[in-house]
Amino acid sequence: MDTRNINFEDLLKSKNLPASSPVEDVIVLDREILTSQHVLNQETSSPVRYNAYAFIICTYGEISVSANYIPYRLTKGSLLKMSNLHIINDIQVRNNCKAIGVIISRDLAMSIRRDTPVAKKMMPTLKNLPEPIIKLEDDEMRVLTENILRIKNNLKKTDHAFQSAIVKNETSNFLMEVFNIILQRSGIETQKDKKESRRDEIFRAFMQLMMKHYKEQHEVAYYAAELGMTPDNLSRSVIAASNKSPLQWINDVLVTEAKTLLRNPDASVNQVADELHFGDQSSFGKFFKRNTGMSPMEYRKKEQNK
Repeated sequence: MDTRNINFEDLLKSKNLPASSPVEDVIVLDREILTSQHVLNQETSSPVRYNAYAFIICTYGEISVSANYIPYRLTKGSLLKMSNLHIINDIQVRNNCKAIGVIISRDLAMSIRRDTPVAKKMMPTLKNLPEPIIKLEDDEMRVLTENILRIKNNLKKTDHAFQSAIVKNETSNFLMEVFNIILQRSGIETQKDKKESRRDEIFRAFMQLMMKHYKEQHEVAYYAAELGMTPDNLSRSVIAASNKSPLQWINDVLVTEAKTLLRNPDASVNQVADELHFGDQSSFGKFFKRNTGMSPMEYRKKEQNK
C-alpha cells in the first residue's frame, strides 16, 4: 500500500474537518460521534503520515489503530499521540466512539519549542515515544479535555486583537500538561489488555526498532543483534506473531516509503535510492521491481497519469 503524506494545509481543507479559523496552526476535533470516515476518508486513505502533531482523547467507545504497523486499542480515557514519525495504516472505530482532540502544525509546535525552555527539552521525547497511547487518570483526562475546549473557544474569537497569542499560549499549556503526564509516569506506561507472550514482546520490539532504522538498515542480522538474538530465532518469533518474516516487514516498509518518495516529482530516482541507503540506483531499481513488478520510473509514470 502507498503511504500518503498529509500536510497540515490539506487537513484544513478536508471536508470532514471544521472550517479553518484565522489561526491556521491548530485544529480542534470535537466529534459527538466519531466514525472511521471522519479519521480516514477517500482523500486521506490509509496508510497516512501526518505532517503535524495530533492528540486524540477517547471519551466513549473504542478505536483500534495501527501505528507503524503495530496494533493498539484506544478506549475511554486513552490519549493517542501522533507525530510525523508515525505511519497510521489502519483505524477502526467501534461502539459509536466519542472523542475530542487537537492537531497542531509543526510550525506552531516548533515556535512553542523555541519560546519555551521546557518544551525545547521535552519535544524530542514526545516525538520519539515508543508507543502512541497513554492511559489517562480521570483528573488528567479532565484537565486535557478542558484545555482543548479552551483552545476551541478561543479559535472562535476571531475579533479578538490577541487571538493568535492566546491560542498559542493555550496550545503551549496543553503540551505542558501532556509533558507533565509523561514525567509523572517516570517513563511510559502502556495499557495492555493482557500480558504479552514472549513472541509478541519480541515482535513489538522488532517493529519499534525497524521503524527507527529501516532506511539505513535493511538486513535482519542487524535487528537480531540489537535484540540480542540470532537471525533464525528472531525470524521464528516474528513469523509466529505476525505470519510475516522480518525481511518481509523490512521490504514492505521500504517499498511503502519508496513509493511515497517517488510521488515527489522533484526527487530523482537516484535521490530516492540515496535516501533509502541503497548502494546505487541500480540496486534500488532491482529491489523495487522485485517487490512491485515495475521499475521506479514506471511507477512514477503510472502515478502521474492518475
